[in-house]
Amino acid sequence: MTAPEGLGYVLDGVSYGLLPVAGVTAAAVAERHAAAMEVQQLTPDPSGEVQARQAAVLAGALTRLVDGQPPDAQTLRTLKQDHPLTTSAVCLRTDGSADKGDGSLSLGYLLNNRPYGAVLRGAQGHEGLAERAAIYLALTHARLLGYAAYHVQSDHKFHVRRYDERLIHRGRRQSPSLERLDALVDSLGPAVTFAYMPTLDTDAPHRMALHARALDRLARSEALSRAQAVALRRVHYALKASGPVLF
Repeated sequence: MTAPEGLGYVLDGVSYGLLPVAGVTAAAVAERHAAAMEVQQLTPDPSGEVQARQAAVLAGALTRLVDGQPPDAQTLRTLKQDHPLTTSAVCLRTDGSADKGDGSLSLGYLLNNRPYGAVLRGAQGHEGLAERAAIYLALTHARLLGYAAYHVQSDHKFHVRRYDERLIHRGRRQSPSLERLDALVDSLGPAVTFAYMPTLDTDAPHRMALHARALDRLARSEALSRAQAVALRRVHYALKASGPVLF
């Protein structure tokens, strides 16, 4: 499914969505993805069209959310269909990644046990900036879904200490991304808490951050790093298993 919101396809029963790339179709990305996974044959399946479109819309929605744009009614419905609430509280585990080669940023997070990943197109910087974007997006996403209590677990000590220990110095000049996150945390008040949690290579947030960049590189016909190639496989089989497994 190639749509203005993004590209979506279903591969081996798992739906994938990513941002659009000029001149590239979802079918082309699916073929590259299958080749990277060493899948020998692709069989078109029209029954996956709805899933593919939802994945495309979701990819576009997450990008707009991290950019600070509110979702329209259709996008909000897609977000809620993708993640129906079963409890009023959510545990958010986040991780951000900066590519050592080109400085591009990507992120991954869990809302309870549901994994998400996104690429920050056009953004370059350090890992802390990606971590900050991951926390912002995860909290924004969870709030839109209707959660009422938020427990953030991150391995980035700067942000955990900043909010858990209230080390926010209002008189000091802050970066726009930090001021934006400060405002979001302030608006949630006591409903949000923070805790330090080390992130392992086999944890979903880490894998999802690398996986998001891997999909973006496939769409651009760029080579994958070893870590990205591993994430491509591990995420696929973890999503296919759809349970609490190592990523």
